[in-house]
Amino acid sequence: MSPLKTGAEASPFADTDWQVVYKLFPLHASGGLGKTFEIEPCPDGQGFEMTVRDAVLIETMEKLIVLHDAGAHPTELVGIDEQGDYLVVKQPLAYPYQDLDEDRLIALERIRAVPCRARFRRTVWILWEHEQAWVLSDLHPGNIMRDADDQPTIIDALLSPLPPALIQSDRLLAEDVEDARALREDRPPATRDVFALISDDDL
Repeated sequence: MSPLKTGAEASPFADTDWQVVYKLFPLHASGGLGKTFEIEPCPDGQGFEMTVRDAVLIETMEKLIVLHDAGAHPTELVGIDEQGDYLVVKQPLAYPYQDLDEDRLIALERIRAVPCRARFRRTVWILWEHEQAWVLSDLHPGNIMRDADDQPTIIDALLSPLPPALIQSDRLLAEDVEDARALREDRPPATRDVFALISDDDL
């Protein structure tokens, strides 16, 4: 197998004979395995903060399963190596994107993610999968590629579940979750009055 460029979470190795990539996620002594993030309201009440931290095994496995089921690049959980040092996963060999912005949009459409209008410190999207809402981020150039059919795909991302209390605390976030769920369930998005929360006195 040929080593590929190591990412922030895993070390990938390509098996060109079988056209697959094996990714090794190190099991750190601290329990960290890959990355995730915590979401909290900003102290000033204006939006949300995201703090990246090491993930634990179950969180990384959950992320990989959710992305796979949502329609991102297919991912198979191979298991833990015999020494217990790595979680091993397998993906079909992917190829470089052609136009980052356009390919990212198409890849997001494939997993039915919607842009998040609530205020975050970074660009995020909302995804509905496994009967709950997730916030998706970190779609940098290394995470957008093309599959064997030359279709844009997401090979990895940061993903974290959205707690219901957090969703209910922000109108825009709640609406985005509602839209993401409708998209996943093949329903039309809700019709909203854009002037409903605007006072005539403010005009």
